[in-house]
Amino acid sequence: MIKRSLLTAGLIAASISNVHSLPYGFFDARSVAMGNVSMATGGVTTAALSNPGMLSVNENKDSFALLLPALGVQAIDDGNIVDLVDEFQAIEGDIASIPRQIEILEQLDGANIIVAVIPNMAFVSSGKDFTWGITARSDVVVSGGLTDIIIPDLTNLVLPDATVEALGVAITEIGVPLGTDFSVAGMQLSVGITPRFVQVDSIEYNEPISTADIEDIKNLDAEDLGRFTTFDAGVALNIFDTFRIGMVAKNLIENTKTTSLGNKIDFDTHLRVGAAFDAGFMTIAADMDLTEREPIAFENPSKSLAVGAEFDAFSIMQLRLGYQSNLASGATDPDLLSVGLGFWLGFNLDVALVAGEDSSFGAFFQTGFHF
Repeated sequence: MIKRSLLTAGLIAASISNVHSLPYGFFDARSVAMGNVSMATGGVTTAALSNPGMLSVNENKDSFALLLPALGVQAIDDGNIVDLVDEFQAIEGDIASIPRQIEILEQLDGANIIVAVIPNMAFVSSGKDFTWGITARSDVVVSGGLTDIIIPDLTNLVLPDATVEALGVAITEIGVPLGTDFSVAGMQLSVGITPRFVQVDSIEYNEPISTADIEDIKNLDAEDLGRFTTFDAGVALNIFDTFRIGMVAKNLIENTKTTSLGNKIDFDTHLRVGAAFDAGFMTIAADMDLTEREPIAFENPSKSLAVGAEFDAFSIMQLRLGYQSNLASGATDPDLLSVGLGFWLGFNLDVALVAGEDSSFGAFFQTGFHF
């Protein structure tokens, strides 16, 4: 029921936005506020979700950290699908309005949709020589667009028409991150792995543009696509006290799931690197994907470049800024700017906002403890 509700929410969200592929990851408010960097900057709970190589990069050994259920939502909007579809339906049947219907279909041709709703939580125990944890995470990703577009011309005297399609995927996983560190030539080398158990469900929506209605989504049944096991591996190297590099390989055991309508959902191996300069009161970092992520259905491929900064005031409040861009070949996603605040109030409170051109937006909120 929860997975179906999340899928329905995602499909409804997708029905009100024309958006593109999300950059790599969307793990916690701190990372998002800093442009989605995490390879060399992640805290212990962030590392459990993004780069297990960062698990042992922790000044507070023999401690525990808890990331309470956190929620993120992201959409990158460059269109106006709902209003245009509503207008198409309102003027359908009026012969005099056929030129306007043609204009609408031409505007929607190539439009694509991607929206993500991401709840997660993590518990991590840091020991002197070994760090372990448990993570729970869901990614509800929706991709959609128009297919079978029919535009009349002198050789094709038919009425304007198209099909609205959407694919919603719920990826629910449990992870067990494990990490340790070594001294190599006077430098700290931290390594980690995260075995993950993954369950995949989907919802598919297919309806002519003349009758498409988001209310119909509530009656759709989720399809169980099965489960699989994979793992991530990561490293982090402290070259100096203030400079660190990190790298992760995700989905080292690849898998593909296929829906009943033939849509393929690929879980390919993905590589990402990052570096960070940490002066205590200020941290500057950059991450970059080494591999391109394929689209789920209609959206652009993704290959993210992210940069970010954090300014710390007495370990009580942090101001964070970030920037990210999609470098994938042919991608037209807008660049994104992000900002966020972190507070220590006896517990951690973190918020982040993301914005770009054409009403692109994102938000993340979370709380947590360390003890």
